[in-house]
Amino acid sequence: MERNISTFHSLAKNLNKIHKTSCEGVTVVQSSILHEISLHDNPSMQTVANALGMDITTFSRQIGTLEKIKLIKRIPYSKDRRILLLTLTETGQNLVGEINNHIGATMEASLSSMNDFERETVMRSMHLLSEKLKSIEK
Repeated sequence: MERNISTFHSLAKNLNKIHKTSCEGVTVVQSSILHEISLHDNPSMQTVANALGMDITTFSRQIGTLEKIKLIKRIPYSKDRRILLLTLTETGQNLVGEINNHIGATMEASLSSMNDFERETVMRSMHLLSEKLKSIEK
C-alpha cells in the first residue's frame, strides 16, 4: 500500500511538472479547461466544469480570465439564453496545439530510452489505469 501511495504522489508531481512547463501564459487549470473545450463542439460551461470536477463559481472566474485574454468565447445557446456555450478562439486553438505538442515531445523524450515493447506496455498501462480511475469517480 505504501508503495502505491508513493508512486501515486511521484507520478502526479512529475506529470504536473510536465504540464506546468508546457503552459506558456496560462495556468495548469486554465490549460486543462482549454483542452476540455477542445475535445467538444461548443460545450456548455456546466459540461466542462463537470468534466473537470470544478465548482461552477471557480470555473466561471477562470472562464472570465480566459475570455479577457481572448482564448475563448462565450456564446448564448439559441434555445435557452441562460446556457452559455464555450468555443476556442483561433489564438486559443493555437495555444492548445502548442501545449499538446510540448507535452507530447516531453512524454516522447521520457519514453525514448525504452524499447518499443516497453513503451507500448507503459502507454497501455497508463491508459488502462486512467480508465479504471475514471470509473471510480462515478
